[in-house]
Amino acid sequence: MKTVFLFFAIFLLSSNAFSQIVTGHYGPGLFGLRSAHGFPLDWSLVNVTHIYYAGEMKDNDGNISTLNKPINVIANISGGIWGTKIDKLRANYNAAIIMPLTNLAPNPETLDLDPDRVGLSDIKIIPLMLSWNFNQVSVNTRYALWIPTGSYEAGSKSNRGKGFWSHNIGIGFTAYFDKKKTWNLSWMNTFEFNSKQKSTDITPASTWVTEWGFGKTFEKSFNMGIIGYNTLQMSKQSGGDVPDDLNKYRVNGVGMEFNYRTQSKWVFITRWYLEYLAVNRPEGTAIRFILLKSF
Repeated sequence: MKTVFLFFAIFLLSSNAFSQIVTGHYGPGLFGLRSAHGFPLDWSLVNVTHIYYAGEMKDNDGNISTLNKPINVIANISGGIWGTKIDKLRANYNAAIIMPLTNLAPNPETLDLDPDRVGLSDIKIIPLMLSWNFNQVSVNTRYALWIPTGSYEAGSKSNRGKGFWSHNIGIGFTAYFDKKKTWNLSWMNTFEFNSKQKSTDITPASTWVTEWGFGKTFEKSFNMGIIGYNTLQMSKQSGGDVPDDLNKYRVNGVGMEFNYRTQSKWVFITRWYLEYLAVNRPEGTAIRFILLKSF
């Protein structure tokens, strides 16, 4: 198993048997309950602690094997978010920059890991996020970019970065089922596209991640509910020693979210996921602790 992060993101790993499978940056868990509402306007600070543990690996047919050394990835991500209204579009606009510190890169290409220290991983920039909040539904669309700022060396057991740029675009909604907006259902989609990896001939496959949540709000400040995600490889990887009969990797997760908003504009969020039905992926448990302060 493994530890995934994010603003945010760390999530999937590959086995020694398929050591040339390279996955992208995006890890599920960025979006949960009421996720299409967008971030606050003006300035906000966010901090995310992401922990992922995995002791099992699922092979090409989904069969389980126990890892000799469990995967433990811990990441702490801090970021600044700015927002304003765009009256002509009747939309809220947000932009963000995310600085991740982690003991291992997102989705290392080997399970022979040597997390001897914590270092800067690949920086994430969100230059464009637009949200529309109507009476009973919110809509969100966005573009994000990962810059290869983390250390990377082909074959290293302790990379902090991935060695390539990643782009993702996303769209989703949150629907409210009563006038007071206490019952909510969210469905978010993210599509990631990757450039060629430094010092290799590998261009990782594109990935589609669906994140969903169904929750209940109490007293306008406390929200809880069921959350989950589905991750699926969309295209074929270019380069690397990948068998012709290799199935597309995938993994699913389901869990719970609890979030609380104070009158002083603090938001505390806890998310927990248990993964299932993985193929060519580790299968583990992910936990996120998120603090958001708006000004």
